[in-house]
Amino acid sequence: MEKHYYLVATPESLIVSHLSPFEFGNYMAVGTKKNLRAQSVFFEIDPNKVELPDHYVNQKLIPYENGEPKRSVYLSIYRVFETVPLEALLNLYLVTDDGKVLEISDSEYQPAEKKDIHLYQQYNPFSTMVASKLSPPEFIKFLTDTSKPVSVPKLFFVELQLNDLANDPLLPIKNLPYRNPAHLRECLIKLHQSDERRTKTVLRVRQSELPYRTIEDGFFIGENEHYKFYPFPDQHALESTYFSWWRSALEQHF
Repeated sequence: MEKHYYLVATPESLIVSHLSPFEFGNYMAVGTKKNLRAQSVFFEIDPNKVELPDHYVNQKLIPYENGEPKRSVYLSIYRVFETVPLEALLNLYLVTDDGKVLEISDSEYQPAEKKDIHLYQQYNPFSTMVASKLSPPEFIKFLTDTSKPVSVPKLFFVELQLNDLANDPLLPIKNLPYRNPAHLRECLIKLHQSDERRTKTVLRVRQSELPYRTIEDGFFIGENEHYKFYPFPDQHALESTYFSWWRSALEQHF
């Protein structure tokens, strides 16, 4: 059986499995008996570009006695993202809470429009929601600058929609499904009015699963000047090519 290596963000872990990415995503979301309901976000990684405990893998990753594939063997659960080089990252997978899987390849980042303020939901190494005047590449460089007392070795986050609020925080929030919209507006106003401030914390800890429909440009992972960008499909692609996944992403399952 094939071996697949996954860098999982929810929660942070490095896992080896016999399952293909789509099978693995379904397993992570709903389990083997469909008793779970949880989103999952993960990368497949190239095992030739990262150090791995091959002896342990060969010892633990063996099929079950009935011939079923081994679904998961955990190789690490602590500070995994910072030890996996960017060049080892393959495609990114977004899984809905009923097990539908969307595959995204990395691409060159080209911002669609200029924004005064961005909204970022961080996944690793912390789960803070932050409003910032910095573009995604600038935000990565700012937070991974280890010459500063507050920094991280690597950053993984997604940019979220602000719509018209990105340039005028006094405009209507409309259909943005964020908790405590009054607090969000207050944070955006304070950031907008300050000449010196570049970031403002909106939520210190992610309180629930991410509504995929709030994703703006896509996901970013990087350190210093180097990063990878995984673009979220546009509305037309979501409603045609990825309709099954998109329909699942828009529903709340119990």
